[in-house]
Amino acid sequence: PGMPPGFPHGPPLGQGMQHRPPAPQAYPAVFEFLPGVASLMEDLDKRVLVTLRDGRHFVGMMRSFDQYGNVMLEDTYERHVHGDLYADERLGLYVIRGENMVLLGELDMEKEQEQAASREVTLEQMQAAKKKATAEKAEDELLRKKLQQQSLGLGGMGFDDYL
Repeated sequence: PGMPPGFPHGPPLGQGMQHRPPAPQAYPAVFEFLPGVASLMEDLDKRVLVTLRDGRHFVGMMRSFDQYGNVMLEDTYERHVHGDLYADERLGLYVIRGENMVLLGELDMEKEQEQAASREVTLEQMQAAKKKATAEKAEDELLRKKLQQQSLGLGGMGFDDYL
C-alpha cells in the first residue's frame, strides 16, 4: 500500500519508475534560439550595427541590454552614408532606446574592411556632398514643374493663377 504512482508527487521512494535518460533532441543545438529580447545575449561583447527608425546607423561594441531592448554601445560611431561615400562620427558610450531600433546585427569586421565600393571621407565633406545633392534635387524639381506647366499650356503660370 502506498500512494498510487505519480500522485501527488510521484511514487514512494524505492518504488515505481526507473530513471530514464533524456530523449534525443529533434534538432541539433545550432537551431536553438532565445525568443524576444533574450536573443540579444548572443550579441553581447560583439561589434554590432544598429539601424534606427529615423534611418540613422550606429556601430559599436554592445556591452549591455535590458528587458525593454535598450542597448548600451561602447566605442560607438554614427555612420553617415551618401551614395558611395561614408563618414564616421565618433560618439563614445551610447545608449539606444529599444523602441527606436529597427535592426541590430553583428558586424563582420573583415568584410567591412574589404568593402572597396565605398570611400571614406570627412564629416564636413559628407555634409557638403549631401547639401549639393539636395540643391540639385530641388533644381530638378523646379525644372520638372516648369516643364509640366508648359506642357499643360499654362505658359509658366500655375493653376492657382487662373482662379
